[in-house]
Amino acid sequence: MSAQKLYCKLCQSALTRPVQLSEDVREFQRFQAQDDSLEIPIGDAWIVEIHPASSGRAPEKQIWFSPQSLADDVITDRDTYGCCGYEGRENARCKCGRVVGSRIDECAHQPRFEPNPQMTYWASANLAEIGGDGG
Repeated sequence: MSAQKLYCKLCQSALTRPVQLSEDVREFQRFQAQDDSLEIPIGDAWIVEIHPASSGRAPEKQIWFSPQSLADDVITDRDTYGCCGYEGRENARCKCGRVVGSRIDECAHQPRFEPNPQMTYWASANLAEIGGDGG
């Protein structure tokens, strides 16, 4: 698959460096012990199927990637910093001020960025660069 970038729906700014989206779906059990096999390499993005803690709710799919793949101008709210990293809770903002997702890199959690799908979209990194160059 071609390289993808995550973009802000409000101002169209790139929120990531180019990442490769894996087509494999990985399962994630919320509220279970940390699984270190879910450490996402820089430059990769994974489809993750999240299984809810309570029965009766359907699993949901999200795309996660390493917080190290974020663009330099994505702002992370300092008040969400734990003992050694960020704890999430819709703490990442685009340079335009819109909340775009949750940065999680605290030692007690799997390091990841969870984009807010209502505020962001994925597009080919190559097409965006061609459009931005005017040719």
